[in-house]
Amino acid sequence: MRRIFNLSTLLLSIALAVAATACGKSSTTKTDKVEGTEWNVTVKKVIQNIDGNGQYTVADTARVNKGLNELPHNPNITIDWTIPNADGKIWLVAYKNEPILNAKVKVTEANSMPSYGGNIQVAFKFPDAEKWEEITRDNIGKRLAIFVNGQLMNTPQVNTEITSGNCSVSIPADMIHEYLPNLDLEKLKK
Repeated sequence: MRRIFNLSTLLLSIALAVAATACGKSSTTKTDKVEGTEWNVTVKKVIQNIDGNGQYTVADTARVNKGLNELPHNPNITIDWTIPNADGKIWLVAYKNEPILNAKVKVTEANSMPSYGGNIQVAFKFPDAEKWEEITRDNIGKRLAIFVNGQLMNTPQVNTEITSGNCSVSIPADMIHEYLPNLDLEKLKK
């Protein structure tokens, strides 16, 4: 469900939550190269993750959505849910509607993430590495909303400037074939 809200009301009612993924480097146990898959990736500025410190579950969404319906609308801001993690956690995030980056990217690899509850981390590279470097430099300490083929995936915090153009998203293993239909998940998990 997507809702648009008044910024002043929104800022009074939100608190920063911890995201489950980050752009840049991460630790993994098993990596598989991915070839021939391209995604349309959009990046938008996050205002803040909404209350709950990442402790929402899919079961919480109906209760939370009911409360969100009472907030006034703002055409410049959207509140939306990320995809759920493998452990059932889901993040509610407010972001600016205007994208700061739209790009067709080539997926480069998929990594098994046992420490992330069974999620698969999928790496890709922006073709304009200089633009990604500028965006990450300007947003250190802030979060960015990463969309894949129109779906809000994750809201990683930018911890450092990324000069390589690299980024990644975390996808639950049971949803991975929606985004990487040819990935051999069993091979990746071994």
